[in-house]
Amino acid sequence: MKFEKEILEDRQAKLTVEYSEQEFEGFKRRAAMKIAKNAKIPGFRPGKAPYNVIVNHFGEGAILQEAIDILLDDDYGKILEQAEIEPSSQGSLESIEKYDPPSLVFIIPLEPEVELGNYREIRKPHELEEFDLNKVDDFINNIRRNSATIVPADHPAQEGDLVYFSLSGEFLNPKEGEDATITDKTPQQVIIPEDGKVSKDEWPYPGFARELIGFNAGDNKEIQHKFPKNYKEEDYRGKTAVFTVEVQSVKELELPELDEEFVKSLGDYESPEEFRESVEERLRIEHQDTYDNEYFNALMEEITKNAQMNYPPQMLEHEEEHVFKDIKYRLGNQGLDFETYLKLRETDEDAFMEEEVRPTAKERLERSLVMDALLEAEGIKLDQDMLQKQINAVMSEVFLSGNAKEMQEQMGKEEFSQAISMEGVQRTIKTQLQERLKLIATGQPIPEEEVQEEADADETSNEADFQDEVEEAVSSEREEVEAVESANEEETEENEEQTEDEEETSDD
Repeated sequence: MKFEKEILEDRQAKLTVEYSEQEFEGFKRRAAMKIAKNAKIPGFRPGKAPYNVIVNHFGEGAILQEAIDILLDDDYGKILEQAEIEPSSQGSLESIEKYDPPSLVFIIPLEPEVELGNYREIRKPHELEEFDLNKVDDFINNIRRNSATIVPADHPAQEGDLVYFSLSGEFLNPKEGEDATITDKTPQQVIIPEDGKVSKDEWPYPGFARELIGFNAGDNKEIQHKFPKNYKEEDYRGKTAVFTVEVQSVKELELPELDEEFVKSLGDYESPEEFRESVEERLRIEHQDTYDNEYFNALMEEITKNAQMNYPPQMLEHEEEHVFKDIKYRLGNQGLDFETYLKLRETDEDAFMEEEVRPTAKERLERSLVMDALLEAEGIKLDQDMLQKQINAVMSEVFLSGNAKEMQEQMGKEEFSQAISMEGVQRTIKTQLQERLKLIATGQPIPEEEVQEEADADETSNEADFQDEVEEAVSSEREEVEAVESANEEETEENEEQTEDEEETSDD
């Protein structure tokens, strides 16, 4: 074989491979025998016809095509090895310049190149705001509201009341050809929040619910609002709208007392104090996690912005497929098919791919490449204890969600286990990298023992052993959770049987 190798600018290799007549002759004869085994040639038993007879019977074109297929199956790996090419994914046969003997042109994606820049010089203080204990009260009050008794109010709407109404809205002075309608007599219900408790995600705009204070059942009033020029919804920016509110009713919420009986109905709590402590602990963890994620994302955004990357187009195409699949999956869970979604968005698939899928895929891919480069640059290896905890957590979340059996049926047990493994690995990697970047960005030294552990891990790392450990962890946790599920099912069946026996006794 003769090779011509050219490394293209987009991290692909163009490889031209030429075979001699002698090298290709063996493939042609194997192709002829393969074809002859599956066909009848008059006067010969299957597979026993001479080569020339087979060529005359089936044509030289069929022999050449089959011979090239065999060549590709047998020699593709050898071609890459001899050309000293390490592909990032499967290459493609770009063209066949000549058939006999063949001259083949391959396009092969190479591993990406990532230059991180001076990421170790980035400085960003880690300043977690003090936890606001009022959030505990808000959380508990929301739980009480969800269990509240709704009664008619004998006063105009005020803070804490539930208002039922229909809402119409339109933009003032629309441009020619622009649809002015925002909504048309849409049924709505809101609880009027306290001052300062307005949600930024409130619709049709933040603070709308508090404008209902003073409304009575039967009121029909207009509210005018001008959206700011930086409003999150582009179609609303800088426009003035008029909303018509038709109030059907105003209700009060009678909240249950926060006593032992109520907290026991929420879980295994012995007292309101214990319940409050549990809520506070959970919210403090969420507070810490939210800040840490925002801090990590800000660092990753800056590092990615300063990084220089070059990767083959196949990597972006592959990521686009993943993003597209994820979007369709989420839409399916919402009971919405993709075609209907496009109609609601007033767009088509090509525009959607270009404007939303491709940018998202590019961002995800480049962030992933930077993370991989950081892990390599910092010599970070998976912490096995942390990995075990993360896999356990993922398994528990999946099984306790009640979707485990459905996911296993859709994906198959092997793919299901692999998905759990990958999620556990990704969480572990993110946590470890997050901790390392925090040390770097705050100017703290990396503990020497941690560096030594990484060096030892480099010497002893074994990918096969690691995969076995991951699979064992997933299997162990799955068996444990399934055992709990099975015990719960048995207990439920026993309770149902006991209830049936009691009903039969009562009937007698």
